[in-house]
Amino acid sequence: MPSLMKRGSELNIFKFVSRAVIENNVMEAIKEDKAFFDITTQMCIPEDMEGNAAVIAKECGIISGVQISEVVLQNFGTYVVEYFYEDGSYVESGCELFRIKGRLRGILSAERTLLNYIQRLSGIATTTNKFVKLAEGSGVKILDTRKTTPAMRHLEKYAVMTGGGINHRFDLFDQIMIKDNHLAVLKNELSVINRMKNKYPEKIIVVEVAEASEIENVLKYPVDRILLDNMTPKEILESVEIIKRRVEIEVSGNITEKNINDYLIEGVNYISIGKLTHSFKSLDISMQVNNA
Repeated sequence: MPSLMKRGSELNIFKFVSRAVIENNVMEAIKEDKAFFDITTQMCIPEDMEGNAAVIAKECGIISGVQISEVVLQNFGTYVVEYFYEDGSYVESGCELFRIKGRLRGILSAERTLLNYIQRLSGIATTTNKFVKLAEGSGVKILDTRKTTPAMRHLEKYAVMTGGGINHRFDLFDQIMIKDNHLAVLKNELSVINRMKNKYPEKIIVVEVAEASEIENVLKYPVDRILLDNMTPKEILESVEIIKRRVEIEVSGNITEKNINDYLIEGVNYISIGKLTHSFKSLDISMQVNNA
């Protein structure tokens, strides 16, 4: 699975997440909404009535997940007529993202499922892009985390990339990451790292440290990256001096738009931010139906 995808014309959700995975996820969402049993629409709208609709951004942001609409709509006898923006595009409030056409019943029954995906993924992309812009020029890359919605990780990590961020490990097999609870059991006896490197030579090994005094012990072993967790900027500066670029440095812990500038320290390679996927605000997007 790729760790980074360029923004622009190459951004295509089906290159990152298989269509089968998206179709399964979408079908569960449709079942959840009982969208095939939309009694209100079935009573209000004649079965053979055709119509069209426009999906419109109600606020500014980065768009993500528009092609999921194709997968949703194919279940309702409707289809996308034209896209006006690609994933990763910045849009202003009032911009028409795409237009759809088909059975009016299908358009109305699919509306909420379709919008939920695009609003959520666009919110993640927009939040990510804010952090990426703030870190611009520093050389520090913005990473996501595994703090994602269950069964939505593929899509949410794709949204991070559309916002210009980079995916951290995708799952527990993607990298070796020794965190505080592992260290509590190991009691700083890290010889297991040698065995890890021998068994999984291709895996990145990351070790979390909470204090600068722990760093030299970690550096005795074949680690690829040290994660400085919940350190103050002053403590990070001290840690950077100790590490002296011998391994990559990742920083995490309560970093926000307001304080990120304090953590853009020379020598730091990555900042990982859970907020990208657990505390974002969905982008306001709506659908306007026309049966004329």
